[in-house]
Amino acid sequence: MPEKTIIQSHGVTRNIISESAQMQEVFRYVKRVAPTKATVLITGETGVGKEIVAQAIHDSSPRRDAPLKIADCGAIPPELIQSELFGHEKGAFTTAIRRHRGVFEQANRSTLFLDEVGEMPLEAQANLLRVLEGQEFFRVGGEKTIKVDVRVIAATNVNLKTAVRERRFREDLYYRLNLFRIQIPPLRNRRSDIGPLAFNFVSQLSRVHNKSIINITPEAINYLQTVDWYGNARELRNVIETAIILTEGEELKMEDVKIAVEILNEHDENADTNSAELSDTIRIEAANSKEFNGNSHIISEDDKNRLWELVQTGTISEIVSHITLMRYRAESPHCSKQDIAKGLRISVPTLHKYCASAGENTEER
Repeated sequence: MPEKTIIQSHGVTRNIISESAQMQEVFRYVKRVAPTKATVLITGETGVGKEIVAQAIHDSSPRRDAPLKIADCGAIPPELIQSELFGHEKGAFTTAIRRHRGVFEQANRSTLFLDEVGEMPLEAQANLLRVLEGQEFFRVGGEKTIKVDVRVIAATNVNLKTAVRERRFREDLYYRLNLFRIQIPPLRNRRSDIGPLAFNFVSQLSRVHNKSIINITPEAINYLQTVDWYGNARELRNVIETAIILTEGEELKMEDVKIAVEILNEHDENADTNSAELSDTIRIEAANSKEFNGNSHIISEDDKNRLWELVQTGTISEIVSHITLMRYRAESPHCSKQDIAKGLRISVPTLHKYCASAGENTEER
């Protein structure tokens, strides 16, 4: 069974399962930044383990003796987020029957992990910027200045630069958070971690479900390494858990995990019938855009990141429009509109329509 990579500092151990070179670099960043007071921004897709890395930073910091406080900005209703972050005074609003200490106050002399910070409403963003700059705030409905000593680690699975451009995220807050950035690569880009993670999940989850499963076969691991895992480690864990529940043996075989993958990815009868074909197109277009004579043009990171945001949250029409716009931006310096439309097998008016839907006017070019 593969060994765990362990982050250890000042007697505090945090187990993180990894063998890949990419994650070793993440660990080096954790080791460098943990002893400091620096604000950290952790980016990466859903399920890559942003909270685990935040916990590792805290556990290796001088603040490790106090518990890490966590606020999921995407899960807090917009009308409550100010109260949850900064607290409120009794009578501040109808249901405020007593004073409430927000997570910033609770995290004094500790670390606060703001998950999904990109989902925070603009009004709360202004107050967050004030806290980061001055380490002080007011409770909702209060007049007394509350001073704190809080280290902030923020995380997001969206492209904050795109959010700034679309006026969904404050530019000054972006630069304040983006002081020290740790990008966690998706699991499909570090396939050597799939085996160690699978073994670890088997060990954990077989005990949870009172199963005596002690192994996962090499064939099963080989199969798991062929899956792209767009839900990352969280999706892999779900597959292992489903396989453990279903199997009657003492080890997971390839057919066990294959059935689990098929069950969890069962086709939704209401889904678009071309979703598999679209997924293949997305992977190709996100990697690069080919000019019709075979030369490649690089697509910007912002365009790639926006595409993956749409894959997770957008509609199929939005995804198709953005792919079309990516092709247009990559090829318009080298090809005519007619050639681009021909290569995409659409008409020029349809090319204009898709690009306009994705937010760019191509009529004047």
